[in-house]
Amino acid sequence: MTDFEFFPRSRETEEEAIMKIMSIISCKIFEDEIIHLVEHDEELSDVLILKNESSGEIIRKFGEICCPCRELSLKNVEAFRFLKDEKYVDGEGLILVLNILDIAGMGKMRKQLKMKVYDAILQMSFLSDGILLFYGLCGNLFKDLEEDFRYLKCPLTLLRDPEGKIVDDCICAALGGKRAFMELIKEFRGERVFMLTPMWAANWEKMVVANGFARDMENLDESKLVFRAARYSRVAKINTGLNYQQNFESRVREFAAFYDLEITELEIDQALFEKCYRELKHSLIASV
Repeated sequence: MTDFEFFPRSRETEEEAIMKIMSIISCKIFEDEIIHLVEHDEELSDVLILKNESSGEIIRKFGEICCPCRELSLKNVEAFRFLKDEKYVDGEGLILVLNILDIAGMGKMRKQLKMKVYDAILQMSFLSDGILLFYGLCGNLFKDLEEDFRYLKCPLTLLRDPEGKIVDDCICAALGGKRAFMELIKEFRGERVFMLTPMWAANWEKMVVANGFARDMENLDESKLVFRAARYSRVAKINTGLNYQQNFESRVREFAAFYDLEITELEIDQALFEKCYRELKHSLIASV
């Protein structure tokens, strides 16, 4: 963890400083997609991760691929703009700040999720030149988010598909958008298929509860009745091309065995995430 000294910037410093700060606020379910973007972005000057209850796993994965990042703990995140390090005062480039939030789901947890995301946006807006949210509509929970924060001076956007539409959820985002999702559903010809990304599979018990299939982890067997009533017969292992989550294969088999499902495999790419990241990043760099 890094400690920083802060000081108020002079007018001269403010005019000279051209380092840009881009922030990503993300559900934990997208941490592998973020690692992929960072690992292949040679233009980043620094990667900072806000320390919280959900940041440990992504920091560990960055360490495993020897990708440098720094953990940041700030009592007053607004003060981040006034770092004493000359690199930040007079340097060029782009700093990426990551704020990874825990998985949340139905009912009261949905309200808590919205509050956490909105609080994170307000907090991050004080230090950011642009904010990208790795969230979709999440059951229309965030349908008004961009309008609610239209007053922010920094650009703010959710994950959008190639047609410019906000994605529905994490699976829709992984597949490339609603059109790609619907085309895939047609290919299954009426068969009910449950889809798992690597991070969904790694956290499948928690995700099942978060999505309302069971009351809690202790009553996970309840979800078997839900899956049976929904007539799921197959689970799709969505191969994202990312290998940061080592237990994908075993967790999919575990999920399939628990719900008595057949396994099929899908191959996808990272085009949607790369597009959203690239568009905001380039808009910030172009404005320097």
